[in-house]
Amino acid sequence: MTLEHPAASPSAADPFHCITCSDEGIPMRVVDLVGDALASCVPISAPDEAPTDVMIDLVGNVCPADELLVHAGVALTRMPGHATQEAAK
Repeated sequence: MTLEHPAASPSAADPFHCITCSDEGIPMRVVDLVGDALASCVPISAPDEAPTDVMIDLVGNVCPADELLVHAGVALTRMPGHATQEAAK
């Protein structure tokens, strides 16, 4: 008998869900920097929402307008095709 929660089995090919807890990663856009380790971000799908502070330790330096995949208040990776403005210079 296997004891497995059905929601805890996301596909490895699904980059928007956590493989540990199945929660959805949220694509977010940086609107401001808050010190060295935090960025103020809004969901890309709801840019009028109040900004949320997101830890950016795993992705390094970010700039306003960068797009990140965020899970549980932590930026996990940059969204594909959305390099920092610094790298584009």
